[in-house]
Amino acid sequence: MTSHTSYLFLLGSARQDGNTAQLARHAAASLPASARQEWLYLPDYPLPPFLDIRHHATQTYVMPTGVEAELLQRTLDADHLVFVLPLYWYSVPADAKRYLDYWSAWMRLPDVQFKARMAGKSLSVLTTVSDDDRAVAAPLVQSLQLTANYLHMRFHGAVVAMGNRPGDVLNDPQAMDAAGALFA
Repeated sequence: MTSHTSYLFLLGSARQDGNTAQLARHAAASLPASARQEWLYLPDYPLPPFLDIRHHATQTYVMPTGVEAELLQRTLDADHLVFVLPLYWYSVPADAKRYLDYWSAWMRLPDVQFKARMAGKSLSVLTTVSDDDRAVAAPLVQSLQLTANYLHMRFHGAVVAMGNRPGDVLNDPQAMDAAGALFA
């Protein structure tokens, strides 16, 4: 990554400033001072339920407004998307899933060219689990890796940390080291 890279940290936890956010701040501390960082707490950007109208004969997706338009623009403006998501029931949290569902609509807006504009960007994942077996995060990581592959993005890696109670992640030296090296 170059020093002028723009990083969008997408925080999806139901708990603000939880273990996953602490892990992300530690990772971001290794970025060059000239790297642009934007932090977006997805619960602060509520989206209505996503309606899949891809095959509807009389409806089409329209250019977004409001919160959706802001999320779209911030997504397109970033060079590197960092999903900061604790593992919830072996998957991504609801706000993150809804945000990703909207990508389906954005890909169908001809003036946006979402898929083409996402190609070449990078995507990373920072997650925490409350299980001694970190492999339980595989479905979350794999879903985001497959998303990156589908859009021809570079999957830049994932860090899976242990963090059940507040502050636990700070006592996981293996994960803290991996997070500190994620953007190297």
